[in-house]
Amino acid sequence: MTHQLGRRLAQSLVIASCGLALSANAQNDASSVIEEVIVTATKIERNQQDVPVAVTAMTGDMMQEAGIKDMREIAALTPTLTSSQSQNSTTSSFSIRGIGTSTQNFGLESSVGIYIDGVFRSRQSAIINNLVDVQAVEVLRGPQGTLFGKNTPSGALNIRTVAPSPDALDGFFEVNAGDLGLLNVSGATNIPIGDKFALRATAFYGQRDGYVDLMNRDGEVSSDVLNDRDRYGVRLQAKWGDVREDGWDLRIIADHAEIDEVCCAAGTRYNNFLAFDNATPGSDAFLAQGLGVPVLLADQFDDHIMALNVAPRSTNEDSGLSAELNVEFSEWLLTSITAFRSFDSTDFIDADFSTALLLTDQNLSEQSSFSQEFRFTREWGTRSSMVLGLYYFQQDLDNVSTLQLGPETDVFLTLDPNLSALIAGIDGLSAASGGFYPATGTAFPATQFATDDMRQQHESFAIFGQMDFEMGENWMLTAGLRWTNETKDMQGIFTNDPSIGPPIDLVGAATTLALIGAGQLDPTDPANAPQILATMTPFSVDGWGLYTLAALAPQPPLTESIDDDQITGTLKLTWFFSETAMMYASAGTGYKSGGTNTDRIDPVFSQTFDAETSTAFEIGLKADFDTARLNIAVHNTQVEDLQTNAFSGTGFNLQNAGNADTYGAEIDFLWRPTDGFEFMAAYSYNVADFEDFENGTCWVATPFQTGDSDPGQTNPLVPVCDRSGGRVPSNPENRLFMSAQQDFRVGNSTTMFARLEYSYLSDTMTDGNNDPLKLRPSFDFINARVGVYFENLDLEVAAWGRNLTDERFYETVFDVPVQDGKLNAYPHEPLTWGVTARLGFGN
Repeated sequence: MTHQLGRRLAQSLVIASCGLALSANAQNDASSVIEEVIVTATKIERNQQDVPVAVTAMTGDMMQEAGIKDMREIAALTPTLTSSQSQNSTTSSFSIRGIGTSTQNFGLESSVGIYIDGVFRSRQSAIINNLVDVQAVEVLRGPQGTLFGKNTPSGALNIRTVAPSPDALDGFFEVNAGDLGLLNVSGATNIPIGDKFALRATAFYGQRDGYVDLMNRDGEVSSDVLNDRDRYGVRLQAKWGDVREDGWDLRIIADHAEIDEVCCAAGTRYNNFLAFDNATPGSDAFLAQGLGVPVLLADQFDDHIMALNVAPRSTNEDSGLSAELNVEFSEWLLTSITAFRSFDSTDFIDADFSTALLLTDQNLSEQSSFSQEFRFTREWGTRSSMVLGLYYFQQDLDNVSTLQLGPETDVFLTLDPNLSALIAGIDGLSAASGGFYPATGTAFPATQFATDDMRQQHESFAIFGQMDFEMGENWMLTAGLRWTNETKDMQGIFTNDPSIGPPIDLVGAATTLALIGAGQLDPTDPANAPQILATMTPFSVDGWGLYTLAALAPQPPLTESIDDDQITGTLKLTWFFSETAMMYASAGTGYKSGGTNTDRIDPVFSQTFDAETSTAFEIGLKADFDTARLNIAVHNTQVEDLQTNAFSGTGFNLQNAGNADTYGAEIDFLWRPTDGFEFMAAYSYNVADFEDFENGTCWVATPFQTGDSDPGQTNPLVPVCDRSGGRVPSNPENRLFMSAQQDFRVGNSTTMFARLEYSYLSDTMTDGNNDPLKLRPSFDFINARVGVYFENLDLEVAAWGRNLTDERFYETVFDVPVQDGKLNAYPHEPLTWGVTARLGFGN
């Protein structure tokens, strides 16, 4: 049915283009009030409406009108772009058309390429800080496997900051204050020095209290602690020359930004006091009765409260230096972009998400990179152009993760019926033998830890080219190819406390005890003693329990290498059927490299994963009228070897999911019937399913909560489940955004404005194991902004509110570690409000 809908949309698009051609031609002589938006999606500055790429572009002025301060707010207003955040501020991720990449694993790269001023950012969290002094943000939908640096199988985010200009001494200063102690201060100044040289300085500082309360072990509550904001950054630029006038220019950018936040809260969605049979107790029962610690109820989720024995902490530092040189020679433009970047982060969480002293997890990451791009560009005729280029990227990644056991871990984890029965059996055998057979040691001593030290050296090299060729007055053919070589060397050292004993044999021990109990094996027979001792002795060494959990179990050192070559490209045919309307058909491929799972995982899963590739087909229509703009895209993308990462309650299982299929349609509409009124609507219908995913992660919560077994598990002895036909996570199939803004002229130099925004997201599967209890229901929210602009003072003052109806929606739902049957979720921001004042100067 959905494929039929796609075909109908494509047919309707062709029919609509014929009608639009007539109406667009009839309006060619009318003066359009729709502004031209310049994008660099083709590495050449072009009108967004002339580019055969599905792109959502937002200028700095548009962002100011909407009150947008960061990329997560842009994602909330862009139906094809999804942003999610989980346990800390460095696990933010982005997806386009349903395909994205988890940031939970050090070995993964993003399916969405992220570029700021032409420089690739390999860590997705590098762009979650405040957006200040930005010229434009472009969301490129679909594979961008020809012109962009790397890792673009599903799309790209292209951000351009405001460059220095020798034209005038100007700038702005902005203060944003609101509830929860919000205070954002930002500003920029442009300093011309002579006719050909200019400097620009940009800075920001932001803080806000959290919106989630923290309950400690004694039941005491600290208000507004979790999910706070503490951010600042600076950007310094220098620019010499103007390539359009002088034949050359050079732009140098140095930037530094930091985040230091108590993030992120995860409230209880489902408790596990008792299983579906109302007889089997879960971890919440023991936490409340056995340890006597506070246990929050699912009914308290909307109260935004969380119980922990220690608050989480997230810090990161993002720094860089880049130089862009443009030189004209003959009829070509040479562009060189050189960049050095670093991204360091520290994350610490209470990994059991309770006030019990069980597990803590600390991650220390360091990333440094160097990139160099050379591009040769030539334009001729009306639309013909050619781009040829070389790209090199090198990075070093170091990550140290330590999972530490607490003083209550042993008594808590040995409640597991299988472990408690095993311990009772071994200790009973020891007592009966007078100690000849040793008793069990402490399974999970508080001194034990598991440290993973992962180091990766990564190099990428590419040669690319793309040509736009005019075929007559109304047709254009675009063809591009890119050859990419990726090499990775990964070394991993998995360390445990040196006192940990040899591996245990759980099956052998259980079998031996069963045989003894059935009278088939005599433990007093000297002939049987060596076999029984060999099986039982490892259980006498403290720390033997670590072998029962994949995230803690000792592993041998890891050494892996990847050397991969890929060819990607695009082919497009564009028909300009009027001066203000066009239609295009395109095919394109994308690619991102494989890697190594950097977590300790169940041996049933492979430690390495292959490259992810995508092939997309798209038909698009872009049309401008006198007072309106209509853009439509119908697409289908096949993703092979989709890289997925699902949490099973004891660790992340990272692997290739086989193939995924995503298809749908997108409509963007803009209407400005008068100079003072604007209406905008954007709708996205996108289906993203696993076509074949045989070795997926199994359900954990639903079997405990309802008794329903996972239909994908064909062998109960193998902990993998077939997820074929399931939904790709973090993809609402229907998204709608609408906004309306009215400006009111008050006197000769004052304008008042009012803006209203509405967003809707349909239900969403939040995790790759497709557990039914992790399906997030649909929700909507409303934002509003009213203000006044004093032209003589270049001063804007606005009052705003976000999520005005105070919808209590949430992001990822996950299995709480070592607490089978319990689910937590990360809550989204409640209603917030504030006032913004922005003063410009020098214009």
